[in-house]
Amino acid sequence: MQLESRPAHLLMRRIVVAAALLVAACQQLAPESSSTAADNQHVVAIVDSLTRAFEQAERDLQPGRVRSLLSPDFYMYADGVRANYGEVVTGIDEISTFQHFEPGWDNLEVRALGPDAAMVSFTFRDSIVTGSGDVLLAGGATTLVWERRDGEWRVIYADADHYPVE
Repeated sequence: MQLESRPAHLLMRRIVVAAALLVAACQQLAPESSSTAADNQHVVAIVDSLTRAFEQAERDLQPGRVRSLLSPDFYMYADGVRANYGEVVTGIDEISTFQHFEPGWDNLEVRALGPDAAMVSFTFRDSIVTGSGDVLLAGGATTLVWERRDGEWRVIYADADHYPVE
């Protein structure tokens, strides 16, 4: 087998062209990076607002508003038990029977995962007065994953751990 040898000047020209293309590509990344930072800030602002609207919908005892923020393929783990959309909606619909629901969400942090996804984490302390007058207090940690599909932001996943509080 015979290897074809190329003149040194052709090899050098290929190296120079490849280096020039690499430099050009790196220069194109610089504006995109700052644009990505701005895009991430925009995603964070939108998802922060939607998450606070979610909390307010609970406080206002409006299960329809809460449901409107969930994707049809939504699922969650609540205290280690997986629940699908239908099971979660059944629980959400009970909100309308409460006499009072005071969700308290603290330490809320939103992280953009890309232009169409974000993760929210926070701690909560809920105070609920059921329709029959029972008082339920719980606190814990929650994580929500939001995704934008067809221009609409919805929660696709949640995890919540509830702990009794005094």
